[in-house]
Amino acid sequence: MNKRATIADVASRAGVSRSAVSKVLRNAYGISEQMRAGVELAMAELNYRPQIAARGLRGRTYTLGVVMPDLRNPFFPDILDGVWSALGGTQYQPLMAVRHAADETEQALMEMMLDRKLDGFVLIAPMVSRDYLWRLATTVPVVMLGRHETGGDFDTVNNDDEQGAFLAVCHLIEQGHRRIAFFSFEPPEDGAVNPVVYRQRGYIRAMQAHGLDNFLQICKTRSGGSDDEDRQLAHSVLTAPSRPTAIFAWHDTVAINVLAEAQELSLRVPRDLAVVGYDNFHISALPQLQLTSVDQDAHTLGAMAAELLIERIEGRTEPVHHTTQPTLVVRGSSLTSAAASP
Repeated sequence: MNKRATIADVASRAGVSRSAVSKVLRNAYGISEQMRAGVELAMAELNYRPQIAARGLRGRTYTLGVVMPDLRNPFFPDILDGVWSALGGTQYQPLMAVRHAADETEQALMEMMLDRKLDGFVLIAPMVSRDYLWRLATTVPVVMLGRHETGGDFDTVNNDDEQGAFLAVCHLIEQGHRRIAFFSFEPPEDGAVNPVVYRQRGYIRAMQAHGLDNFLQICKTRSGGSDDEDRQLAHSVLTAPSRPTAIFAWHDTVAINVLAEAQELSLRVPRDLAVVGYDNFHISALPQLQLTSVDQDAHTLGAMAAELLIERIEGRTEPVHHTTQPTLVVRGSSLTSAAASP
């Protein structure tokens, strides 16, 4: 097995000192382009890769931790695309981790990544406790997406979830619907910062703004519910004596499960039931679905989070909390000429 090249090997090949190689690695001031080119050529010829731990002892590792809830949600890869695009042309590289539902799993992942001397974290919809999160942000730069929290030493990037829900429900009302149900879930501990709470506020605000307080119907599964739970909830709601004529789901996956159950019950969409989701998955535009959905622009969210994190790493100390504006993408699942009367 070939020995891994060291910084001394690179210096010898390039004909420079080890401190000069270190300066190139750190992108330090005062290195000529000729010397930089020679060192980079030597590193390429030797297949030299700096050890992260060693780089961490000298300063930055140029490695960012990205922690996400799961890989099955089509929304998260779009966020990652935004992160990667923002890191293009920089020295920073993302190291990704996927948690399971348990808070302890997510915290253990973060601790493991901290041991590798990461420069900062992008946390996507983190579920760790408020106390842990606030402590973490005092030791390493942190940017969060999908958690409406302020006050700590961290940055956040969020969609205006309340306004997105308001747009969705107003659209259904404009289509003639009155009995509009909101499909939600019970948020975990620290649930007040969860996007679903803000979307519920938007649903209620839209219904009240149109004098539909008597038709408020909030239907919930447990936190982290499964597709089967979504289908069971949809079945019970859609077979009730006075079923809603429209359902606004907090998430596209839930909306797709509602569409599946409606088909099972021989309900025609959108004539018998209009459905709107949230997140605007790519598959929502498929002809078989044509799901109306609220678009958060996941790419922009990811890019903005990465940019804010680099700013933090490079010296900014004041917290930044950025909110993007949603748009409603109207498709066939909600366009109905005449909704059933109350």
